[in-house]
Amino acid sequence: MKRVLLLLALAGGLLPACHSGNREKDLQDTASVVVPLLSTPYYYTQLKGAVGGRQITMELLKTAPNLFRGYYYYDSTGQPISIWGSQEADQVKIYEDNGSREEERFFGGMLSDDGIFKGVWHGDSTSHHFELHTDLRKAQALKVYYAADSVQLLPSFTGSPLGIASNSILWPDPATDSATAAFLRKAITGDVRVTVPERFVKRAIDSFVTSYRIAAKDADSSDIADGQSASWNWTTESDMKVVYNTWPLLVIEKYAYDFTGGAHGNSGAFYQTLDLATRKVITPDEFFKPGYKEVLSPLLDKAFRKKFHIDEDESLDQSLLVKTIVPNNNFIVTHKGVAFSYVPYEIGPYALGQVTLFLPFTELKSVLK
Repeated sequence: MKRVLLLLALAGGLLPACHSGNREKDLQDTASVVVPLLSTPYYYTQLKGAVGGRQITMELLKTAPNLFRGYYYYDSTGQPISIWGSQEADQVKIYEDNGSREEERFFGGMLSDDGIFKGVWHGDSTSHHFELHTDLRKAQALKVYYAADSVQLLPSFTGSPLGIASNSILWPDPATDSATAAFLRKAITGDVRVTVPERFVKRAIDSFVTSYRIAAKDADSSDIADGQSASWNWTTESDMKVVYNTWPLLVIEKYAYDFTGGAHGNSGAFYQTLDLATRKVITPDEFFKPGYKEVLSPLLDKAFRKKFHIDEDESLDQSLLVKTIVPNNNFIVTHKGVAFSYVPYEIGPYALGQVTLFLPFTELKSVLK
């Protein structure tokens, strides 16, 4: 029954009675919030508008200098679409990560300090004008903090390889009530006692710099002089994104990429679905009835075949490392469905990248609690 109420709340704005008073105050606090999209160095905001006559919601973050990331979804489907982009002069291009090598899809336009993103969306051999406006009335307000550092392998050597580290984190807005803020800090950091975002954002960077300096003691300077030093150009990059943010659900992504030598780096995105009303992390075992994995596996197989154009008569283990896809705990919930995400090597080869499969609620009625 509780899960049904949650789904109704997402679809129609129904809130549990015990939270309605506090949430009404929160709505008043965030309804007029507008993030200046040009002058704010790093930020999170939620934008709403239409593309080609279809309403969309965009979770847009500026997570590093001239770098934009986030997600958007069509309100009618609720399926998150990853986005990334950059800014040159006053022009911004936000690309969809649609997995297609044949055609790019992107939002091209201008941001303004009155919280508007407008321009032209390109894709599917057509284009549509759009104008997206800030709308945080039903969203949890969040801040973004960013830090970066680099260190030379051999400071005395011209052209020394570098270790480069960057990190971007989300943080509860100062206006957030203390209980919710504590819950968010724990979800973000793993430790509710962490209260200073400027220190936390540097923690992983400082650890990387220390590790790089220790490893530098084993570097062969003759190899570097001969130009054989590419494997010492280490990189670590971490950031957090908002996937979905409509009360009472907040879904955040924690992404990490590391290269410390070898054929390629390693990366992965991990998701948390947070119920802000109960201040709990939602897991599949709590969301679905017992036995749900047996029901969902064929649906995930079907979703994979559709996404990657795999014929029904072709065994999945010809493309994957598994014969069937089993639900995991890397779990996303929106108002229209759920998604399960698999990091490289979890179900498929590295070249396949991270695989995220969305299942609409219309296919899940028999296993929803």
